[in-house]
Amino acid sequence: MNTKQIAVGIVWLAFATLTVVVFLHDGRAVFALPFDSLTNTAGTIDLFIELTLVSIWMYQDARKRGRSAIPFIAISAVFGSLGPLAYLFFRFGDSHAEPIFGDTASVRAS
Repeated sequence: MNTKQIAVGIVWLAFATLTVVVFLHDGRAVFALPFDSLTNTAGTIDLFIELTLVSIWMYQDARKRGRSAIPFIAISAVFGSLGPLAYLFFRFGDSHAEPIFGDTASVRAS
């Protein structure tokens, strides 16, 4: 396990804990709360668009690597950011994966 995996794992665990606490506290009302005002609705739609874009990236990245992102996209549809965070956790553990932000070896050499 590398440093990136540990960092993503900590964020995932913290957000998963928050998600469980919210569901236990508010129950099914969690699904109605984002639509109680126009501001909250706009924020929810914005997050939906962002998760859609991230899901497209996960799908294309996983396909390029010969993997499937479908389980992570399904997690995203229900639990939001937990899907992409889980995807990054496993991706950072893949020693054969290309760097996400370009070739870090050539950046260090210059």
